[in-house]
Amino acid sequence: MESRYFSIVEIMESSLFHDITSPPKKPQNKYFDPEVEKFLDIIEFVKIEGREPKKNPVNITERNLASRLIGIRKDPNRIEYLKEYDELGLLVDKQKEFSIPQISSIDDILINGSPELLGGGKSSSENASIFDTESLKKTTKMPEDVAKRKRIENFKGYDELFKKCHRELTEGKRKIVAFKNEQDIQENSFFILKGILLFVESVGERKKEKGKNNARLRCIFENGTESNMLLRSLSAELYKHGRRVTENEEIMLDNFKKNDVSTGYIYVLKSLSKDPQISSIKNLYKIGYTTGTVEKRIRNAENESTFLYAPVEIVTTYQVYNMNGSKFETAIHRALANKNLDVSILGPNKKDLSPREWFLITLEELQDLIDSIVMSINLYK
Repeated sequence: MESRYFSIVEIMESSLFHDITSPPKKPQNKYFDPEVEKFLDIIEFVKIEGREPKKNPVNITERNLASRLIGIRKDPNRIEYLKEYDELGLLVDKQKEFSIPQISSIDDILINGSPELLGGGKSSSENASIFDTESLKKTTKMPEDVAKRKRIENFKGYDELFKKCHRELTEGKRKIVAFKNEQDIQENSFFILKGILLFVESVGERKKEKGKNNARLRCIFENGTESNMLLRSLSAELYKHGRRVTENEEIMLDNFKKNDVSTGYIYVLKSLSKDPQISSIKNLYKIGYTTGTVEKRIRNAENESTFLYAPVEIVTTYQVYNMNGSKFETAIHRALANKNLDVSILGPNKKDLSPREWFLITLEELQDLIDSIVMSINLYK
């Protein structure tokens, strides 16, 4: 049977307290050439969008890529340094035109015309022929289980999410920093991969693969595509071609530090049930925990017993850092055991339902309890 705690002292002296305060692993640093990586961001943008980036007044990511490309083109040293990576010819002087010889017969094409017709210009061999195949890219057979991007049918809700992230970046509430740690890949986090903003909506079950944890992700990209790539694959790509977008600093705890790790959200909900047994009760709130977004968690509330088969309203949320969020939720529930809702409700399946995680408590009392637990944890760190 679960232990009940009736004071903060009892929680601090329990084994549960030590589980909550287990410190996160320290991130490992990884070196990359920022000049090359920034240029590869531009290359990837052009591949996906089919055009060069423009100084878009709304999309800050595209605007930054456009400014970066202009700066590179104005600097001969940077052009020389990056030309081996310029697979799309972005650094070539676009005013320069190749001289196309007059072709009047098949013999002209086979004997004299092939270098210019192939677009080789001065860099091509004088003896090049249209039958030369050495310069062609060879096809590489890819493994079958490769995550591919596909278009999202209903992107409207995500579009608003990306616009909000851009606004917060512009306002300085979020920052773009180097990606340094695989542990930063959590549900509800943002990253920039090869110039494209992406949102990690979900992280699947973590499994051991070759001694390391891996999981299937659902990643949403701001260009309206999605991918189910693996955690380790995304991590490898972010080390080489990516950046991390920090959380909104306005919703962080005052004592949040640079290397802290978010593990999820404690949420407080109010029921919108029309059942008199529920609607007549004042100060009735559900307190739960999720590793993803709260909006996603309550999306199907009307069909779930834990939400009393009724829609709910989000009252407030608390982002959890550097602790086991599930254990933190358990500590709150046990501290409020004597305030648990004690009623029996008939569900749609005609079976009695005894609600859990619903408590009779004022928001002020709940805030005081959470503040006390967090303060106690900070004192013992």
